[in-house]
Amino acid sequence: MENFPASTNDNQVQVSLDTDIETFTSLVEASATMTKMEPVISLTAEYISLEKPGESFRGIFIGYQKISKLNQGTGEMQDMEAAKFVMNRKVVINSGVALVTDLKRANVQHGTPLEIVYKEKNGNTKVYSINLLGEKARK
Repeated sequence: MENFPASTNDNQVQVSLDTDIETFTSLVEASATMTKMEPVISLTAEYISLEKPGESFRGIFIGYQKISKLNQGTGEMQDMEAAKFVMNRKVVINSGVALVTDLKRANVQHGTPLEIVYKEKNGNTKVYSINLLGEKARK
């Protein structure tokens, strides 16, 4: 990691970089045009919950992330993995254990368009159908 002096309003500060100076310089140049840019997508994930059998959503699978969730039985926070999707220009997550397990078992790759359907509840576990989406065949 490199340190570079920088000044802002007559104050000297040290800038620590996790990247090389060429990359940093190009980022500084790109930052000058940010006033002409608009937000495209929020990277802050929203939780999507399917409550009734038959409910569904369509999204592009983009991986997994760790979340903390309240364990209703113990009242304690527990870390768990959630599946992450891009849907309607926003990021959504769902931490259904069966859903995450099935996505991993199927080795679903990043960028795969999917439809997730809540089928039924088996005890405390929600059962999902995971459908690969593609273009309709032409007749």
